Amino acid sequence: MTVTDIASRTYNHSWRLDPIIRSLLDTDFYKLLMLHMIRDDYPSQQVTFSVINRSRHVRLAEIIDEGELRAQLDHARTIRFTKKELIWLAGNTFYGKTHMFSADFIR
Repeated sequence: MTVTDIASRTYNHSWRLDPIIRSLLDTDFYKLLMLHMIRDDYPSQQVTFSVINRSRHVRLAEIIDEGELRAQLDHARTIRFTKKELIWLAGNTFYGKTHMFSADFIR
């Protein structure tokens, strides 16, 4: 993905897709922990992640265009960790624990 400064993005509305998720670090941290556990403990198990709307008063189907949602999800499937993001994950302390993610997972 090409990085563009925010000023250019503000005035140029001809983007094919303006990604909501630009990094795997934009995801829910819990999902990263579950991915790590599944990969280490159940490496041959096929799993499925899903989108769950826990706000009953927000009817997503009425406010989100299905085509746009599919485009965003398709884009999200193409994102990979950058080297800098992996270094950040490997070097940070989470919940008081260093090396939360194994070196094998980080590779």
